[in-house]
Amino acid sequence: MQRRHPMCRRVCHLLTSTICLLFSISPHLSVHAQFQPQLAIESSSVFIEGRRLYILSGYTAPVRLTDQPIMLDLSVSWSTTGPNYKTLPIGPISNWFAIALTADGQKWFALADGMAHVFDFRSNNDWSQLFTYPGARAPGLGAATDPETGKIYIPYGYLMENGLRSMMIVDLKNNSYSTDNIHIPLFIINKYAVTWNAPLKGLLYTNPAGMFKYIPSVGWISFNSPPGLSASDGYCMVSSGSGSKVVLFGGTTKGQNFTTGDIFILDVKTLIWKKGTSTSPENTRRSCACVISNDYLIAWGGGQGRTDRQIVAPKQLTIVYDLKADKWVSYYITPTTIPTTAITTTTITTTTNPSDSDAPTSTSTPSGSSSITGVIVGAICGGFVIGLFA
Repeated sequence: MQRRHPMCRRVCHLLTSTICLLFSISPHLSVHAQFQPQLAIESSSVFIEGRRLYILSGYTAPVRLTDQPIMLDLSVSWSTTGPNYKTLPIGPISNWFAIALTADGQKWFALADGMAHVFDFRSNNDWSQLFTYPGARAPGLGAATDPETGKIYIPYGYLMENGLRSMMIVDLKNNSYSTDNIHIPLFIINKYAVTWNAPLKGLLYTNPAGMFKYIPSVGWISFNSPPGLSASDGYCMVSSGSGSKVVLFGGTTKGQNFTTGDIFILDVKTLIWKKGTSTSPENTRRSCACVISNDYLIAWGGGQGRTDRQIVAPKQLTIVYDLKADKWVSYYITPTTIPTTAITTTTITTTTNPSDSDAPTSTSTPSGSSSITGVIVGAICGGFVIGLFA
């Protein structure tokens, strides 16, 4: 009987171990090529950290709005070349949605063109209409949910009898709306971003006039803007689930001549802003959807401008920023546990009068094998070589 050489046995053993390890980790390194969403700009988005990012409507072409809501799965890890996107039931159409999740994360609220809509995730059927309010027809509205009371706050959403605008407060427990009767001074009705921050006990609001905080029991208070902020509108602003961080990303510069890839991070405890690492020029964008999950900022969609025929797309549809490492990465790692404070966090981005560009490009995100898998395979193969010659 032929006897195997010791080196051969070692090679076979290591190969078998490698294959078994790859199969054991593959369910956690999702590669999803079954659905690739079409680029959209001026979408509205909300999310639950560690679970899902929901994206509604937006322009897929200069004069075409999409009615296809999508969901990005945040409960699994993925590479930016193959995030796990899924379609949801056809929804209302607008690029001016004020949207929010209820405090329990069970319903998705959307207000546009004076009509309030809601989608109940428990039934997972169709969108239903709640009420009409002609005063909420102002473009560019945004919304955020107070996780303690469950009320949804929409700056400029309520039109008072004197013709001035105030905060619209929606209570989905009884499908009603009201106002605080406080006129919002010196602000701009559209082109703003808004997010609720639990540690600050209020809503953060920013537009070309500056940054402000709204506390329901107090009213409006000035807030410090990021130093060196070049974008005037079209940025996304989002709080982490715990509220320890607020991130402001992207947008257009004053005059709407250029898009930016700047990122600013607020340490809520110290109230100090710092500027992170900007994106590469080909991945700058405005009016994108964004989310913070497990200390990663994920930005989806948006554009660099638009021509008469098409939206000028960034190079990558989905990009990820590691807030701990302070750099852009090609993967997202899901949290091992989901914080209970991350049930409802919202991000709204609105803008008007997009800038045009005479150098259009169109690049979609390719589907394929996960770069996370590549990293792990590389590590395994490195161990294999070391073991082979040990």
